[in-house]
Amino acid sequence: MQEIQYIGEHLMPGYLGKASVMLAFAAAVLAVIAYYFATEKRETAEGEGWKRIGRVAYTLHGLGIMGVVGILFYIMINHYFEYRYVQSQVSADLPFQYIFSAFWGDQEGSFLLWLFWHVVLGLVLIFTAKSWEAPVMATLALIQVVITSMILGVYIPVADFLVPLFTEEIPAAGYALKVGSNPFDLLRHTMDAPIFAQADYASLIKGRGLNPLLQNYWMTIHPPTLFLGFASTSVPFCFAAAGLWTRRHREWLQPVLPWALFSGALLGTGILMGAAWAYEALTFGGYWAWDPVENMSLVPWIILVAGIHTNLVARVTGFSIKITYVFYALTFLMIVYSTFLTRSGILGDTSVHAFTEMGLETQLTAFIFVFLLQFLWLYFSRIKAIPAPVREEAASSKEFWMFIGSLVLMFSAVMITVSTSLPVYNKIRELFNSLYEGRTITDPVEHFNKYQLWIAVLVGLLSGSTQFLRWAGKNWSNRRRKILTRLAAAAVISAVLTGLLLLWIEARAWQYFLLLFAGVFATLTNADYVIAYGRNNLKTAASAVSHIGFGLMLVGIMASGLNKQHISTNPFAQRGMGLDEEMLDKNVLLYKDLPMYMSGYRVTFTGDTLVGNNRLYDIRYEKLDSTGRVTEEFAVQPTILYDNALTKVAAYNPDTKHYLNKDIFTHIATIDQREADMEIRKNFEDTLSFRDYYLHPDSVLTVADTIRRQASDREKGQTYFLNHKIELIEIVRNARRDDYEAEPGDLSVGAKLKITPNSGDTVFYVQPMLILRGARLFTYPEQINDLSMRVRLHPDIIDRTFTPESSLNYRDVSLQEGESKTVGNLRVTFLGVVRDPQHPDYVAQEGDIAVGGKLRVENLTTGAVAVTEPVYLIRNSRPMIVKDYDAKTGIHTVFASVNPNTETFALRIAEEPVKDPTVPLQISMRSYRTDYIVLETILFPGINLVWLGSTMMMIGLGIGMFVRRREQVRD
Repeated sequence: MQEIQYIGEHLMPGYLGKASVMLAFAAAVLAVIAYYFATEKRETAEGEGWKRIGRVAYTLHGLGIMGVVGILFYIMINHYFEYRYVQSQVSADLPFQYIFSAFWGDQEGSFLLWLFWHVVLGLVLIFTAKSWEAPVMATLALIQVVITSMILGVYIPVADFLVPLFTEEIPAAGYALKVGSNPFDLLRHTMDAPIFAQADYASLIKGRGLNPLLQNYWMTIHPPTLFLGFASTSVPFCFAAAGLWTRRHREWLQPVLPWALFSGALLGTGILMGAAWAYEALTFGGYWAWDPVENMSLVPWIILVAGIHTNLVARVTGFSIKITYVFYALTFLMIVYSTFLTRSGILGDTSVHAFTEMGLETQLTAFIFVFLLQFLWLYFSRIKAIPAPVREEAASSKEFWMFIGSLVLMFSAVMITVSTSLPVYNKIRELFNSLYEGRTITDPVEHFNKYQLWIAVLVGLLSGSTQFLRWAGKNWSNRRRKILTRLAAAAVISAVLTGLLLLWIEARAWQYFLLLFAGVFATLTNADYVIAYGRNNLKTAASAVSHIGFGLMLVGIMASGLNKQHISTNPFAQRGMGLDEEMLDKNVLLYKDLPMYMSGYRVTFTGDTLVGNNRLYDIRYEKLDSTGRVTEEFAVQPTILYDNALTKVAAYNPDTKHYLNKDIFTHIATIDQREADMEIRKNFEDTLSFRDYYLHPDSVLTVADTIRRQASDREKGQTYFLNHKIELIEIVRNARRDDYEAEPGDLSVGAKLKITPNSGDTVFYVQPMLILRGARLFTYPEQINDLSMRVRLHPDIIDRTFTPESSLNYRDVSLQEGESKTVGNLRVTFLGVVRDPQHPDYVAQEGDIAVGGKLRVENLTTGAVAVTEPVYLIRNSRPMIVKDYDAKTGIHTVFASVNPNTETFALRIAEEPVKDPTVPLQISMRSYRTDYIVLETILFPGINLVWLGSTMMMIGLGIGMFVRRREQVRD
């Protein structure tokens, strides 16, 4: 069979991209080898030579990664849909700003983003790590080798006895082990479809487009920040491996600390941005839902913060060096473990935003074990040499309680990890017992809050107390009374403030008191410490700012999380309207323009607008006092997001009214399923009972005529009194509407109707449409919700409106501008040339040469006059014509050619018999309304304390990084 010679493919970028991947992989391997020998032969001339080779190799690796990133962006921007990654993530109409979201929207792109940040961090380390460069970069380069293998996309043939390990079978090559998934794979190499039998398939395929859920500005800014945080955790791990490798167990503690603080600030900021995204743009109903993917980004950060605290202890006292090694190693290993969980497909049933299975499970598992075994070997082979003071820390020392706090944080991380890893546990159990049903957490929010909030209480109390122990230092016995007095005063004031806060959030339970007390105590004591002892000490202020932030965040969580209120409830008025008992407590049903009262507000759904994939709903709130007087008004605009084909709702996105002390969060819980799913709408259409009516623009029927002749559905007339008056305004050829995207060759017709109910002064204007596309007919009915009426055009209107071109008898005539000629019973006058023709069937394109002609055509028999404007067009050196048609007279006019020398226009004129102007309608009087929404409104008191506290925590870490880095430079 002869191989197809494909045309239109852009293969060179793919070749260059794959070459860049191979360069990056090979250079990373060389960098590992070079930096390994540079470490082993450090402080020798040979070692320096290996270090130079390592620098060159890592630079080449960086260039390779930059090349991959640049080429992938290039093929995405240019819409080369012959590449699988481009076709799956991009479409021709995707806005440019979402190209970035599309870049890291799938697995290969996210790995590339991770690699990119490692390249940047590695280059910084080369210039700043000094004596630590070789051992640190050896491990970082090894990490790059493993991650780069994830995008290699090569197949390694293996022996038959290894068949159980194969990931797939390659035709004509037997079994092979797949290593990575390359973003430059051609679509025809990854799927089998009839279209690839055509040599020009590349010009025929279209991109599927970016998942609508990812078409959000948060997806442009959140992933890069989060992945920089992920990547930065590699650096403390590399320093820990370097400290063990070189046996410099004390020296590594100083250079690693600024990097750990940097990583804590960046990773925490990324997590915070994810929480803000969930709150502002997603349907979580809050800022944290304990989703497995959220958990596995939080766990490394918690462990890292524990490591920062033990690092501080170890630098001052020499204690906790061993545990600091463990914490920094676990931070990175948990990042790798979270990568396995989110990219192996194992969380597909438990997380709303995990990746699907991609065939990289074996590599991801190997990723974990490579670095776990590396650390374990280094750690246990050096453990006896790691210094540990014989004397235990005094219980009155700040360092002792910092160590205890770190263990508490570690306990928190372990609990979250164990619960989140249940799918992994279930998978392992299934290998040994296929009947095992698995364990699940039915309510993750309740499950995690039950334990984590009490851990937060303990951390809050410790962070509030240990600052004063820090001030006491070694003079505990001399300052004990003063410190205890200050702590007691802080406790009393905190208790009073907590009582006032409980009144504000209307909480009475003792558990709430304790939780709030911990947050207030941490805030107050750390603020007191900064004012009293740390005003001129930026290093001291850094930790205090973070601890103040933690306390404020804890207060905010208590107020906004545990005390959030659903104000969208009115069971008395809503019962019997279709909401079940559970929804009645949290939702209200709103019909368009019909106000509903709920929890002191009058809320009205005033309308909706379709903009691209988004349908924006306008909701007006009016706050009422006890007398019913409106004291405040505001509007919000929650949205629903349709998929790229506009056939089904992909997501419901909230909107929020912000206040200084609260937020009012508005979310659409659901809409009518006929509006949410086009397939349901179509099926519903088939169940309605329609009757046929025929509307004529000239005749008039009286009420008596309508009643007497009701049995005859084919009666012609201007109006039908079906409890309502219906009038035909006009027939519209080439009709348009927002949810219809015209394609070349479409025949579209609409009927503008005026509907007036018998009772009331309201008038409704609608335009049902029919589209003929090839042999397929599409109907666009109109729903008049206030009347429970649905109106659509009968398919007969196509024949009544359009005449087949083959049945027209065209006659030729040549005219100059201003000239008139008689052709049969038609007198044709060329009124003038139109330089910028406007015609509903002509859409201008770049390079077009188009000219229109305005014609007056008079029927000498009937006296009817038509004015038409056909268009003569040259596009891509090919002449094209756009004819015009006058529906009232049945006149068709076409430009045949233009003679520029004589300025003569060759025209073709045809007259069709005047068609029956009767419009066939189909009307259902039992199409119940669809203009309603089910609304959920949540009051979040004190939510800004969550954002303020979280931000202060990150700022404190950032200040600490700045101070520690400045100390290093000074030393």
